[in-house]
Parts: sequence; structure tokens; C-alpha cells
Amino acid sequence: MDDAIVLLLGSEPGQQERRGEIRGITRLEKLVFLMDKETSAEEYFTEDPEFEAYNFGPFSSKVYKAVDTLVEAGLVEDSAQLSRTDDDMWESEKLIGGDDESNAFRTRNFRLTPLGQEYFDALQQELPAKLLQQTQKLRKQFSGWPLRDLVRYVYQKYESYTSKSLIRDDILGPRRI
Repeated sequence: MDDAIVLLLGSEPGQQERRGEIRGITRLEKLVFLMDKETSAEEYFTEDPEFEAYNFGPFSSKVYKAVDTLVEAGLVEDSAQLSRTDDDMWESEKLIGGDDESNAFRTRNFRLTPLGQEYFDALQQELPAKLLQQTQKLRKQFSGWPLRDLVRYVYQKYESYTSKSLIRDDILGPRRI
């Protein structure tokens, strides 16, 4: 799981993000989910993220644990910052409880440290070109999307992971009977 996150962070993004950076825990988690579902990552990584349907769609506690491990190892910087975009505000309000004024517009941003960049460089030497290309394509495809659109894509394509979602109707509209 740790390697998947480093690989996503180090891959060249589209126009909206900088290399080595992903804005928001929800965005990171959904990208890891898509990496698991839409690339050959499961062939190369030994740890299954074990995504399950949860309050905000696909969820894996292993993503959160992996981020904490990477931060403790000095490979990734995790900072809560004031949000600069409506996407981050939506994430805060809908996903992390923006009712508290002090927390209303905060998000977690992730950035590779110089040591993390060295680790990413080493990963590129070890992993097959196929996985590197797939991850690069995934990151470029989704990095510029507003968070709401990314979540909508995941919800539409992997609807079975929305069965327990508290925001499903907000994202997809009311269920038809």
C-alpha cells in the first residue's frame, strides 16, 4: 500500500496539480481505489487495500495507515491547510464535517519529501514499465478533475461500493424504484 501511494504521488499529474503532490485525503483514497481497480497494481503489490462500501463510497483503513507510516518514515509530508478551491470546501463540508468553524475549510495535502522522491526514483527502477505507464495515465486522467467529479466517476462505475454511502443521493441523485 505504501508503494502505491508513493507511486501515485511521484507520477506526473495533469495540469491542475504539481508532481509529488495530491490535494485531499478523499482524492488520494479514490486514486488508490482506481489504481487498484483500473491498473495491474494488484499483480505487483503484496498488500490488498481491502476496499469496502462505507459512508463516502469505497473506503480502506489501510490507505490512512499507509499515509501515517509514510509520514513517520519521512517520505511524505501531510499538512492540513486552508482550502483554496471549492472542491476542497466541498470535501470539508460533506466528507469531514465542516460544521465546526475552525475546521470548516481544511484539507489534508500530501507531498513527497526529498527522501520520498528518492524512494519514488528507486521504485521506478524496480517496477515493470507497464504499471508505471498505467499509473501515469491514471494520474494524468484524474488529477485535474474537481473532487466532486472524481467521486461521481467512482460512484457511477463502481456502484456496489456506494451501498452504505451517506452522500450517494447527493452525488448520483435519488434511487429510482
